[in-house]
Amino acid sequence: MSIFWKQFISSFLIIVLVLFIFTFLIITELNKYDKSLTKERLLTAANLSTEVLTTSLENPTIDQVQSVVSKLGEKTGVRITVIDHKGVVLGDTDKNPREMENHSERPEIKQAFNNETGESSRYSSTLQKEMFYIAVPYQQKNGENLTVIRTSLPLSIIQQTLLPLESKVIYMGIAMTILALLLSLAVSKTTTKSLSGIISISEELAKGNLNVDIPITDSKGEIPKITMALNHMAQKLNEVFIQLSNEKNQLEAVLSAMSEGVMVISEKGNIIIINDALKEMFNLSDDPFQKPYWEILRNREVIKLIDGVLENWKPDNKEVFYLYPEERYYLANVIPLKSAEKKVIVVMFDITEFKRLENIKADFIANVSHELRTPLTAIKGYTETLEEDAFENPQEQKHFLKIIKRHADRLINIVSDLLVLSEVEGRDSLSNEDDNGDFEDVNVDEVIRSSLEALKSNAADKNLRVSFKPSDNDHIITASRFLLEQMFINLIDNAVKYTPDNGEIGIEITDQDKDLLIEIHDTGIGIPKESLPRIFERFYRVDKTRSRKMGGTGLGLSIVKHIVIIHGGKIDVNSEEGKGSKFCISLPKKV
Repeated sequence: MSIFWKQFISSFLIIVLVLFIFTFLIITELNKYDKSLTKERLLTAANLSTEVLTTSLENPTIDQVQSVVSKLGEKTGVRITVIDHKGVVLGDTDKNPREMENHSERPEIKQAFNNETGESSRYSSTLQKEMFYIAVPYQQKNGENLTVIRTSLPLSIIQQTLLPLESKVIYMGIAMTILALLLSLAVSKTTTKSLSGIISISEELAKGNLNVDIPITDSKGEIPKITMALNHMAQKLNEVFIQLSNEKNQLEAVLSAMSEGVMVISEKGNIIIINDALKEMFNLSDDPFQKPYWEILRNREVIKLIDGVLENWKPDNKEVFYLYPEERYYLANVIPLKSAEKKVIVVMFDITEFKRLENIKADFIANVSHELRTPLTAIKGYTETLEEDAFENPQEQKHFLKIIKRHADRLINIVSDLLVLSEVEGRDSLSNEDDNGDFEDVNVDEVIRSSLEALKSNAADKNLRVSFKPSDNDHIITASRFLLEQMFINLIDNAVKYTPDNGEIGIEITDQDKDLLIEIHDTGIGIPKESLPRIFERFYRVDKTRSRKMGGTGLGLSIVKHIVIIHGGKIDVNSEEGKGSKFCISLPKKV
């Protein structure tokens, strides 16, 4: 039900109820007043009858009393009844007293016998109608007997007297009810019009629409004050929400831009803030908002760390290792926030790269130490042998010196490759002109031919068929000629070393949109599938024994990779064990 009908029905019912009560009270008072007048009339008639009947009542007889009573009834228009002290009717204006029954048990007569004015409204069995009675006691002069003078009128006569007045009162009540109906409609319409506006605006405010303005038609009264207050509240709320929205957007932007995973947990353990970085760290696809952290993280070490901080309320941190979906290392920091509500913030730092660099550094030191120790140990051992007793046998002396020279050459190769690797790692790319001062326009075809010429004798010793298929156009790129030669010599030398006798080595160059694709393939021993991801690591060898015998340092492919990166290119390898390998290098063309 609308507020209009509620307002209208409530106000109308209140007014009708008041009018009903008012009309009822008026009619009741009129009845009381009329009854009072009737009582006065009957008392007057009774007193008058007493004066007239004084002589007749000293020695009353029925005939004498009846004669007087009949005349009095005609004059007054009131029924008059005279009853002696035994209840016998001596006279009555409407009935023959001899035929009337004893009246001693009538309530008004009993009151009169007690020297009181009797009063009663009841049904008269004699006249068979409702009557109103007044009984007055009369004490005879001798004081012996008590006579009662009773006067009465039918209630119908009293009601007929009041009926026109009651009708007028009822008609006035109906008219006032109709007027109240119209007034209720007008007042309800006026009131609900303002209230409906306030309600509709309040509903908009509840929906979050704060850009509203309630029109104020009048500045007086309570409703306009409420309207003004709502307008002011909407403006303030709008300002607060705009500020909160801006702060929220800034916080979300900061959290989204952070590479660290951030999460805020309430005292109950529910997640209330989480950024995209942490979702990605834990591979979360669903929104974890307001969910318990132990259901979302599913990592015993992190959960235990958070539990400890929530219990002790002291910051703590721990390194965490994840195997799924890939191997990652994280540093988890859990810090309790100083706020009214107990909350903790979890910050996850991805330290996988640091760990990888630490491992590379450790492996590099171990590999360098190992690679240097072997030739140094051999040189030292054979030198000590020469010092002790090798001078006696010139043949052994030459043999030991040859071994010492070979290991010295190996040391030189290792140090040389380390220097080259250090140089190429210290250079970024073509974007830094200061570091790439030796870059020039280079014809790749010429560099490949010179590299093949340098390794021609090695390939001929193994009877290898080497083919180079350049296109008709010259392939010019901006590069360091020295570094390109290092790259091609390393790749071609590896192909020569690991390709069996009578094998094949091929080099092809293909023009693409913006790049130059260079492919070097062979029919060599190939690379096992599990070794492919690591072949560009420093000192990594697929077959360490064979590589050392062939003079490899384990740094060649690492140097090749960094040279490609310096020139802004990419390198990839496809190989199958026992069927050969193909190295694909993509270098950007000259713009």
